[in-house]
Amino acid sequence: MNEPGGRQPDLFVGTYTERLPHVDGQAPGIMRAHYSGRGELGDATLATVFRNPSWVTAFEGVLYAVSETRSDGGEGDVSAYRIDPDSHTLVLLGMQPSGGADPAHLAVSPDGRYLAAANYSGGSVALFGLQDGTGRIGERLAVVKHEGEGADPQRQEGPHPHMVAFDPSRPELFVPDLGLDAVVVYGFGPEGLKESGRIGLPPGTGPRHLAFHPSGDVFFLVGELDNSLRTFRRTESGFVPVGSVSLLPEGTDAASTAAAVRVHSSGELVFASNRGHDSISVFRFGPGAALELIANVPVRGQAPRDIVLTPDERHLLAANQDSSSVTVFSLDPQATGENTLVYVREYWVPTPVCLAWA
Repeated sequence: MNEPGGRQPDLFVGTYTERLPHVDGQAPGIMRAHYSGRGELGDATLATVFRNPSWVTAFEGVLYAVSETRSDGGEGDVSAYRIDPDSHTLVLLGMQPSGGADPAHLAVSPDGRYLAAANYSGGSVALFGLQDGTGRIGERLAVVKHEGEGADPQRQEGPHPHMVAFDPSRPELFVPDLGLDAVVVYGFGPEGLKESGRIGLPPGTGPRHLAFHPSGDVFFLVGELDNSLRTFRRTESGFVPVGSVSLLPEGTDAASTAAAVRVHSSGELVFASNRGHDSISVFRFGPGAALELIANVPVRGQAPRDIVLTPDERHLLAANQDSSSVTVFSLDPQATGENTLVYVREYWVPTPVCLAWA
């Protein structure tokens, strides 16, 4: 990810900017910090004012962000910003209604032609076209409303799409829906979205986020409500479950909910964050699709939402939403136990939720 000449990427941080039932947002908008390349971050500064930009993602010099809000029409917003390579500032390219209330996640297709957004409270998924060359958000091609409910009357009273993830090798979009205990799979293209399958999960799982293995034929899914990490493998008929493990050490009785999942480029390490237990679980992925918990490391902060590896994968960062901090750990992929992740230091960042390199 390093640019010619050795310039290190910036870390852009999605945040909350206002008090909501689940968070006391303190940030002014999207934040930015320079990265030295040695696990060191510069001071967090304001990149642009934006309301509740709880998820951001970058693609070829453009940063995309949700505004986790709802207007009078019951919709949030998605926006696109050109990242100025010299000043490191954000230049607004445009904004569109997200197609539902409280968009919580968005992603760009591998070919850069489409943007998808998950509207958590709105219970819907939206697909947009992206303009060639500029990355501007173009026509909204589809909005699909999910229907149904789950086993938990408080958290699963209706559909809650929590993430959109493009298959790295096929034109399919995977949508973990926390409220339905299912991953809904869509085909996508200029004609919009068409459901092509559905992966059901045990009642009360609360699927939240998934991450593909580098092979593209395996993905890992965290269950927010049951603190699980599940493995799925591609077959001729679609992805099928091959295993499930707990994210928490045996005997843990603290109230906790799972958040993010990330995979090392080697495919041998999988990381997941735990809010309440306030830790990062580290798994080794071995032959036969087996996951072995090798470490559970305290984040030294509160409510770790997102986690991300540095571009050189020598460090891992955790965004601690409720303690307004980003924790840096050094990573040794060959180590075992707590030495796999070793605490380096903590940086102040107001109400961080999502971490993205650009």
